[in-house]
Amino acid sequence: MLPLWADQLSILFCPNRLLVAHRPRGFRPGPMTTTTVPVAGSADGTAGWEPAAAALETYLAANHQWRGASLRIILSNHFVRYVLVPWNNDLSNEKEHLALARRHFAVTHGPVAKNWTIRMSLDRPGESHVASALDESLLTRLTRVAASHTKLVSVEPLLMASFNRWRQDFREESQWFVTVESGMLCGALLGRNRWVALRRWRTQANWATELALWLSREQLIGEESVPTGALYLLAPSRAGKDPMSMGVPARFLGERDRNGNWNRTADTRPEVVEEASHFSCIL
Repeated sequence: MLPLWADQLSILFCPNRLLVAHRPRGFRPGPMTTTTVPVAGSADGTAGWEPAAAALETYLAANHQWRGASLRIILSNHFVRYVLVPWNNDLSNEKEHLALARRHFAVTHGPVAKNWTIRMSLDRPGESHVASALDESLLTRLTRVAASHTKLVSVEPLLMASFNRWRQDFREESQWFVTVESGMLCGALLGRNRWVALRRWRTQANWATELALWLSREQLIGEESVPTGALYLLAPSRAGKDPMSMGVPARFLGERDRNGNWNRTADTRPEVVEEASHFSCIL
């Protein structure tokens, strides 16, 4: 099937659910629709990746209409680890930079890191760069499942997929960019065209309160001496938190997309609509 005519699936792969977005292709593509697929046995959102992988395989096998579709998988930050690797002029090629990144992961996470697949971008020589890591078995499983039913285009960490979607909006001298998931916050402190710090932490129910406290702490002991100019949040808009309670001006990314009419969900429960609108912002 020619790419112009191939349907496109994007799946946010989370511990407790899959968010599936479908966009028909062609000269007159229809609106995007979204579906939430629960993951059995993971109500607390802390399960490993196996139940979610099983749910993905079952879903694709049961929906023959997606056979041959282009598939993009976005991995929840529950399944990905990140490290900010300082630039080293003594390294001469990508293989050596990857070896340094692996050493950083090993120092932070111990022997388990030897079983991780590591990816990084070296698009800004001289600046620190982000390395991401995930269980090699997870990537193998996703590749096998996808190949059986679809054409796998990419597997992307949520933080990086979100950053690439919104990077043109980050114009302050210093700003925080934070993605919000059930039980997980992942944040990057960004300067102008550079990464300053990365943070990833588990949360309880009231993520906004925890984030405000955490940002206050970072202002006191963080790496960046320049005052933070803004906070960019990729978060469920129905969280309904006062942006000013964060201590810095806050903006919820993608509000125009969420309020638009182009996105539809097959399930009209409020919590499902919220998830669908949250996901649509990174497509």
